[in-house]
Amino acid sequence: MMIMSAVDSTFFTLNEVATLIWQAADGRTPLSAIVTDKICPEFEVDRDQASRDAEQFVNDLCQHGILTMSEQPINSPPTPEAR
Repeated sequence: MMIMSAVDSTFFTLNEVATLIWQAADGRTPLSAIVTDKICPEFEVDRDQASRDAEQFVNDLCQHGILTMSEQPINSPPTPEAR
């Protein structure tokens, strides 16, 4: 998978782990849960190393304006069924 920054036109070619992080980054799931629930079961990797690598990847995307990190989940707008 490839993604591009709209801010500075930097291209990122994502490996399988980075693609998994990108696809799971829904604004509500913490990065720690993505590492624990998706990356570690899928790939034979130490959790601490996976966490460090995932944080570095996410920080790189944040620096290029592709992702935004937050301590709190993004509030989703109400769905039509919830009204």
